[in-house]
Amino acid sequence: MEHPITHALTRITDFFFGLAWRSLLGGYFLLLAGIVWFIKSSYLPALWLDPLFGLYSLCVTVYLVSRFSLSLLYHPARRGPDELPTVAVVIPAMNEQAAIETTLASIFALDYPQHLLSVFAVDDGSTDATWERMAFAARRFPNLHAIRFSHNRGKRAAMAAGIRATNAQVVCFVDSDSTLEPDALREIIKPFRDRRVAAVTGHADVQNRAYNVLTLLQQVRYFVAFRVIKGSESIFGAVTCASGCFSAYRRDRLLEVLPAWETQSFLGREATFGDDRALTNMLLKRSRVVYQSTARCATNVPHKFKGFLVQQTRWKKSWLRESLIASTFFWRKNPIASIPTYASNVFPIVAPVVIFHACIWNPLAHGSDPWMYLVGLYAMAVLYSLYYGFTRRKPYWWAGIAFVLLYATVLIWQTYWAIATARKTAWGTRSGRADDGLGFRIIGTIGSPQPSGIPLCVEVERIGAVAGSELGVAA
Repeated sequence: MEHPITHALTRITDFFFGLAWRSLLGGYFLLLAGIVWFIKSSYLPALWLDPLFGLYSLCVTVYLVSRFSLSLLYHPARRGPDELPTVAVVIPAMNEQAAIETTLASIFALDYPQHLLSVFAVDDGSTDATWERMAFAARRFPNLHAIRFSHNRGKRAAMAAGIRATNAQVVCFVDSDSTLEPDALREIIKPFRDRRVAAVTGHADVQNRAYNVLTLLQQVRYFVAFRVIKGSESIFGAVTCASGCFSAYRRDRLLEVLPAWETQSFLGREATFGDDRALTNMLLKRSRVVYQSTARCATNVPHKFKGFLVQQTRWKKSWLRESLIASTFFWRKNPIASIPTYASNVFPIVAPVVIFHACIWNPLAHGSDPWMYLVGLYAMAVLYSLYYGFTRRKPYWWAGIAFVLLYATVLIWQTYWAIATARKTAWGTRSGRADDGLGFRIIGTIGSPQPSGIPLCVEVERIGAVAGSELGVAA
């Protein structure tokens, strides 16, 4: 056991180390702000020669400052519903044999009454041993229910099957490679005390952040995206995307939008990704969607650059589709919430043009230098990094600067590629079970899930209890 004096000295050391670290970061931020102010003052007359791009620079600055400023006003819900609701955790899985058991074990280890908790896993036509690992886990966890698709149908179909398979009051979606903190469920249900809240998104950190530099960059991006962007949106109940890593929904609200969500199409093609953002959009029309920073999970992110680019392209396609949809109704929200949302829909479209104009066209055509733009870009990168370093006190805060560089040189140009390939609906990463020509159906169940709206094969593999006619085809 640690000696009381040693413990006290450790706490004092940690306090002064934290104070020195934050003072250093704060001083650097003030120094940078002074340099930026000096340079911008020197270049101010030049802005009038190029007012359009000067206005863009001003708007981006105001947007970023407003996001960070509003996030300081964010506070998570402290008090939950008077009675704990029944909760079903739905896990769509596709070729996740390496992670699915760990995810299931982490959910059943949560600090939540077991008689109020059930888990519904959906094997979306895996070609590996995902189903076998689910069956093995069922021996340990009697509250585990599972459905196995005959072939890959997509994450949205798996989520919809999970929604119908349970009658719990709250449905939580957890990615098959995510793990939850012990108190995550108790925390994520707290905002449901407000009947206007239809969905709550938790906070996600990167589980494999130490794997390589790419995963480290994503850790800083995740933290800022959740704590700043979602935090500032949550103040107005207008979080634009309840993350698939870990989010909770009122089941009765889900059932209201389920048919439209399942059959969503875009440019004449079935919508096969962006499921979380699409569902959030449909709920936002009439309800509130908020962020609960104390409901924490950790998720694995791509560690190879090719996989990362495929993921980012898929996300940008869904962002493009859902931004267009949100623009038709978001003006009804609070103006302080809607104006930044519309601005954030425009910036990614315009940004590549601005970079080309500032860094290539102007220097070649007019002999001007790009330093004004590069200083602004650097200031934005440092803002992200210092915020992370100040709040988390982590030594790799510099990764925020590196990520902004990656974004400006690579990711920002993906927006146009996403627009050009908007009608292509393939995930780019999935290779599901081949269709056997007998039609899409359920070929296996674990436990006793309710009707899921999907027909069963003639001889479905049943593992565990079967509750009479519950496994029949839904009407």
